[in-house]
Amino acid sequence: MFENIICQDEVVSLLREDWRAGRLPAAMLFAGPDFSGKLSAALELARGLGCEGGADWRCECRSCAAHRLLAHPYTAFAGGRYFYEEALACANTLRRAWSVPGRFLFIRSVRKLLRRFDAHLWEGEEARLHKIMPSLVAAEEALQELSPEREGPPPEKRDKFIEGVLGAVAKITEGASLDSIPIKLIRRLSAWAHVGAGGAAKVIIMENADRMLEGSRNALLKILEEPPGRVTFILTTSRRAAILPTILSRVRTYQFAVRGEAAQRNVLTKIFREEEPSVPLKDFFRDFQDAAPDALRAAALRFLMAARTSPPEAFPSIVQEHGDWFQDRRKFRFFLYELFDVFRRILGSSPEGGHLPPSLASVPLEKLEEWTSLLRRSLESLDVLNMAPSLLAQRLYCVFGRP
Repeated sequence: MFENIICQDEVVSLLREDWRAGRLPAAMLFAGPDFSGKLSAALELARGLGCEGGADWRCECRSCAAHRLLAHPYTAFAGGRYFYEEALACANTLRRAWSVPGRFLFIRSVRKLLRRFDAHLWEGEEARLHKIMPSLVAAEEALQELSPEREGPPPEKRDKFIEGVLGAVAKITEGASLDSIPIKLIRRLSAWAHVGAGGAAKVIIMENADRMLEGSRNALLKILEEPPGRVTFILTTSRRAAILPTILSRVRTYQFAVRGEAAQRNVLTKIFREEEPSVPLKDFFRDFQDAAPDALRAAALRFLMAARTSPPEAFPSIVQEHGDWFQDRRKFRFFLYELFDVFRRILGSSPEGGHLPPSLASVPLEKLEEWTSLLRRSLESLDVLNMAPSLLAQRLYCVFGRP
């Protein structure tokens, strides 16, 4: 088990030992930076908990077969992630090498999105899915045809087939907000968890658990205080400090490490079949969303410099210069992450720090702490409160410009 988790040996070893010894708690928190393999590890653990054999990746039991395709009925998913970017990256891998591993990779990337719309998660709110239901059905039907057990589309139709699936994914992500986990979803997950599964294990995976409003956090806390039997909760987060202390006290944290450059190249080579990987994982995914890393870094630096040297009245021209960075929610999230990186460079924790303008390199520590706190709140407002990127950008511009 965990054969597909790359360069996270310490946490994987701990998870494997706890699983074999029967020491796994009912609720766990997988904490660590983005792109560190938290969801992949959660999916592997869910497969191991339901396995009827030895939990080897090639195990032929029915439970493992369903888990490999992310189609197991006793696993539930909630929370947002970079669905579209991941599907694009996996589609690119499949196009270059039409193989069984490539088909698994693409199927899993799309199912990570589709499983957020399982019927029991939207009971009573089916009307909200009216606009995206055709895309949900089309994507699932396409994945059935793409199953490694079938021949799949003929070579001359493969590109069009993949484009059709990607088009459906785009419509789904644009038509439904999944960034936060609403209280109604928590309650439906609770009801689903309390329904017996004939002694089988159920697993609830909640990504980015820090992106919840107070009501959702309190509802989750109630479940974790008295978790149903044979149900395992796996929460993931890249911001452990944003999780309520009362929730932290009821979960066991498994810490995922920052992957170094060599480890990230290893992931790109083994998983995405990149022959000459030369960019960090975050840049790899941004490239598939028209968020060229170099252009994004330059835009973040220009924005910060403009805020420091121009009056508040200049903000409209800044918006015009940055185009859809302040309109597209996905791109604006990348923009916020890049500002975080600029601050790290100012602090000297990045090798690129020497390339900063002198006016930024000398920013006091107190001001950096204020800016970093504001960035965290802005990210939460974007993901949890669904605030408009342009309003958040204007607030950042004004605060950055204060003497």
